[in-house]
Amino acid sequence: MMTTLDKLVFVARLLLYRLLRLTLKVTRRSPYLNRTTPELLALNKFFRGNKRKVSSAYDLVDMRKELCSGSALESSSRIESFGKFSLEWRGNPQGDRLILAVPGGGFFLPPLDHHRSFLDRVGSRFDARIAIVRHRLSPETPFPAAYDDVLAALDIVLSRTQYRRVDAIADSSGGALLLSAMMARRDQEMTLPKRVVLSSPATDFAMTGLSNVGNAEKDPMFGPQALIHKAFHYLQGANPTDIRVSPLWGAAHGLPPILMFAGSSEVMLDDTLRFAEKVRAAGGKVETSIFEEAPHCFVFMAGIPEAEDAFKEVCNFISDS
Repeated sequence: MMTTLDKLVFVARLLLYRLLRLTLKVTRRSPYLNRTTPELLALNKFFRGNKRKVSSAYDLVDMRKELCSGSALESSSRIESFGKFSLEWRGNPQGDRLILAVPGGGFFLPPLDHHRSFLDRVGSRFDARIAIVRHRLSPETPFPAAYDDVLAALDIVLSRTQYRRVDAIADSSGGALLLSAMMARRDQEMTLPKRVVLSSPATDFAMTGLSNVGNAEKDPMFGPQALIHKAFHYLQGANPTDIRVSPLWGAAHGLPPILMFAGSSEVMLDDTLRFAEKVRAAGGKVETSIFEEAPHCFVFMAGIPEAEDAFKEVCNFISDS
């Protein structure tokens, strides 16, 4: 039974959440401030038609086979193995800039072609080399395998002296892995990427953000069940507040400038808003770009104006100027 104090805390958090949502309508930097485009509405309709399946307790290995049955772009990559994980190289081999990517996929999916297409465009804009982390996957290799692989990947790419600048891009579960690995390097006073772009990052697998409830029905792609499902198979009993999987529970000082994207109706919206606020409170630089009703990781969804606008923001954010 909730005590009077518990009830007061709950009400205070709910009011704060609603205030943040109202503030977003004024402060978000998308040109689509008070509307969605027809293309986005059509995309959301498609996602809603599959929401029940995506939110169900499906077999991860079977789903991986279904989603990874054919890649049109992977054959043009060079795969460099480091034993337990590998780096997938794309872009200009002679480029003096490097974009390190940590793709999301609920810890159970490898990089997909929508990641490659987006990263190819960014690489082409800056004539850069692209390194995509291919970490070990759950449920076969549970926590902290993926974290260990991303940390090792950072050690490798940031030690290569041919690159004058290294930036990082990550999404969803990849955002959690990248942030957690950067925190570990920060604590060791090691080099970090110059700038970081995060699309719909997961930062709290304890799911303490109110958007997990408030946006459960509004999210066009999946409900909180999907997050529980992925966390269950990756953590396999580990503590969801461990900072190696939930960077929200770690210290947020000393991180490079971060640009964070999310959709206003995502169940994971608070993963972005709360982490960004923690960075600001620690004196860091962070920008949040929240798009009206945009689905999870919309940044990678070619063909919708919102994704094109986000692409321009990404390029402006990591430009040399």
